Order: sequence, then C-alpha cells, then structure tokens
Amino acid sequence: MKKLFLLLLGFFPIILTAQNSCNFFDNVNIKIDKTSLNSSQSDFGPAFVNNELWFSAYTAEEIDKLAKGDTKKVFYNLFKTKLDNNGEVAGSPVSVLGDISENYHSGPVSYCAKTKELFVTLSNFNNPDIKNKVYRKADIRLKVIIVKNEGGTWRITGELPFNNPKYSVGHPAVSVTGDTLFFVSDIADKGKGGTDIYMTIRSNGQWGEMKNIGAINTAKNEMFPFLFKGNMLIFASNGIKDGKDDLDLYYSCISGGTFSKAKELKQLNSDSDDFGLVINENGEVGYFASNRTGGIGSDDIYKVGIEGIYNLELTVLDKETMREIPNPKVNFNDNIFAALVGAILKRALRKNSDYVATTQIDGYMNTSKTITTKGKPFGTIKETIILEKVKVGQVFVMENIYYDFDKWDILPESKVELDKLVKVMNDNPSWKVELGSHTDCRGSDAYNEKLSQKRSESAVEYIVSKGISQDRIIAKGYGESQLVNKCDDGVPCTEAEHRQNRRTEFKILEMDGK
Repeated sequence: MKKLFLLLLGFFPIILTAQNSCNFFDNVNIKIDKTSLNSSQSDFGPAFVNNELWFSAYTAEEIDKLAKGDTKKVFYNLFKTKLDNNGEVAGSPVSVLGDISENYHSGPVSYCAKTKELFVTLSNFNNPDIKNKVYRKADIRLKVIIVKNEGGTWRITGELPFNNPKYSVGHPAVSVTGDTLFFVSDIADKGKGGTDIYMTIRSNGQWGEMKNIGAINTAKNEMFPFLFKGNMLIFASNGIKDGKDDLDLYYSCISGGTFSKAKELKQLNSDSDDFGLVINENGEVGYFASNRTGGIGSDDIYKVGIEGIYNLELTVLDKETMREIPNPKVNFNDNIFAALVGAILKRALRKNSDYVATTQIDGYMNTSKTITTKGKPFGTIKETIILEKVKVGQVFVMENIYYDFDKWDILPESKVELDKLVKVMNDNPSWKVELGSHTDCRGSDAYNEKLSQKRSESAVEYIVSKGISQDRIIAKGYGESQLVNKCDDGVPCTEAEHRQNRRTEFKILEMDGK
C-alpha cells in the first residue's frame, strides 16, 4: 500500500513534552510488539490525544467492499481507542469525526493539550483537475483543518492558510505550546522534490510563513513529522539512503532554529516501510506504522516499549587537590561493582531506584552518598564524592553540640551532629576514635573535668545506641585543660571567645588497625 499512502501524503503525529534531549535514543532499549488495532487493510497514523490513541483505517464495511474489488466511496476514517496508564491499548476502536470527514480521507492528526486544538489531515477534493476522476487514478491533494471539542462535539474552528487545491498540505505535528507547527507539502516552488517538511510559527493568532526546514529534506520524500521534547524532530524519509526506496525512520536535533544531520532510528527500521512514530509524554511507550513482514494488513500499527537506561559516572576527588583519586574503591549497596574507566567509575542503574555508594579508600575519611534515578530523565547521571585525606591523631571539631547549663543530657539539636559522627563511623568501620568534650575556664578545674567527662560519656552512649560498637569509641573529658585561645582564668573574654573553648571533638586513634 506504499503507493497509496505516498499518493495520499496522508497522515500523522501528535505532541510530546517530557524527558531528555537529543541523546534520548542512545539511552533506551526498545521492544516492538504487534497491536490488536490492525485489520486486513492499511492501518496507520497513530497519534496520542489525551489518554487515547487515534489512527486511520477503513471501516469493516469498507474492508468488505475492497475485498470484492469495489473502491467507490471508500475512505480512510479516523478511529480512537482508550489507553491504560501504561500506554497500552485498553479498548476497542470506535470511529470519530465522521460528520467532519465524511467523503474525505482523514488522518493523521496532532493534538495540542494546551490549546485543546486538534489538527486534522483531510483529502482536498476542491481541485477541479481531479474532481471527476476515479480516486485511485487521481493525485489526491491534502489539507489541514483545525477542530476543537466544544460541549462534547468536535467543531471546525479554522484551517491552515497554506491549504491549496493545487498542492498538498498534511501530516501536522504541533508543539506542546501550540505556537509551532510542522507539516508536509509537495508545493513545487519551495521544495527540494517529492514531499518536504515545513514549519510555521503562530503569533497573535496568525500563522506565519511556511518555511522549508531545509537540512533534512531530500529530492525524494520526507513525511510524518513528530516533535519530541521540543528539540527533536522524528520523521520518515526514502531519500536519505542511496538505492533504498522504502521509508525509514530518522530524527534531527533542533538547536537555535537549525536542524542537525538526520540520524537513523536503526532499532525500529526494517527492510520495508517504517513511518509515523509517536511517543507518549513520559517517553516510555510509542506507536508507529510499518508494512514489514509478519503483519496482518498492508500497513500495521506496532507498539514500541521504551525502557530507559541509566548510566552512572562517579568521580572521587581529593578535597585538598580537587583531583581524581586513582583507583578509587567504591561499594554499592546492591553489591554490583562499577567498572573503572580512566579515573571514572561507571555502571548501570535501574529506574526509580536508590543506591548507596560507599568509598573504601585507605588514608581518607570515607563517606557514603545516596544516588537516585527517581524523578530523573534517563541517560548519564554524573556524581562526585569529595574525600578528605586523614591520619591517626587528627582531630575534628564537631559543630553545634550543645548542653544546658550544668547538664550533660543530649539535646535534640546535638543529636543531628552526633548522627553525622555515626555515619562517619559506619563509613569507616576500621576506625577507633576518641570523643572529647571541653569546657571554658569558668568554674573550678575539677568541676569542669567532671562535667566534660559526663558530657563526653553521654555523647558516646548516644552513638553506641545507634549501633556503633562500644570498643570503637572512647569518652574523654578534658575540662578546661586544652583551651584554644587566651581565655584562661582571670583573663577577660567575650562570650563568643568562651564559646570557642566549649567544644566537642573527635580524634582518630586507629585506622585500619594501625
């Protein structure tokens, strides 16, 4: 049926928002399945309209007529079927727009959810040169009309200003904002030959000039455009590969108003015609048409299952030099190791999953980091872990450890900081540390030493309650014996200076059993 749809020029896409940019197809696995939509004739032009899939096909009565060789008053009609939350066909097809498309070939369509406009391809029978000719011998022209659903009824609200009975305008593909429209035409004085893809921009309710997008058009046929994610144009062409007349699927990246060189969608193309790919909002399900071997009719609609691939690139840096730590060892909570490529750790991740990456590098304060794919577009996820080089005897001040006056009970705000030490201990299981508490100079030496010891023991008790082994942490109260400034007995100091001395520290006593 290739001749027929090339004559029709007729059909296509929809809109899309979501996900990532032009590396989309580099980060997916694709599975192609047959659908229950197909008949013994041609079924094509899938398009997402809200939670429905629309497409073009013949009615059962028309299929019976064609089987008997009767082609009079046989037209492509628009059908719709419901989709479930996974994008699967979930109902039987029913015909739509019958009153608008009667005695016309109809489809494909493209829907803009923002403006609630449906752009519909119809055959244009106003051409006086073909009005009285038999359809199959006629060069059928196409036009694009715009309809809206008002009170449950679809009504015509306009049409493209480029419609002309002397040439075809069809295959609409509207942007999610409704202000940019791609379409196909065989207008002679603007094209490269065959059918080309054009675009127009709407401003203040008026469509601007039809512009040939140039780069991807050839001397043969480009058709069935679909705008994906706002920066990728998917289309079909039989003019890119030398010596191949079948339609194949391609895409071009849009940047700054320019279109990149077309790239073939090899995962979907066959030795037959493949065309009309549309993808739903979340980028997980698509549909396209093909007359490949194994189908029911001349053109069948196939479902495309799209599984996103997540690839992690993890870099571990030295805090002081901000350079990569060579041969970093990182463990993941799913026990799958990352491959070291140069200085970068690489591995695959699953969709909607959390991972904990824990470093295990001698001589550093190891840490763990949660890495997630939840809510993220698939593709490459780049993460960095920064580690501080440490040694035995090194002391770290713990901020925001507070106690009430003359008390050693752990306050809620202090628990937040102590939990950080718990994490350090868990991330560095071979460490043994001392937790030291210090006071300022006010009060007697004996009193301050006793108070600081009780505070230190209280903090250690809390840490042990969080699962840290008692033999890995020692409590030590230093009282006022290790002041960090001039504020000794009899020296006038500000409250801020005294606060510097009231501190909690932890000191590394052992690393890796040393």
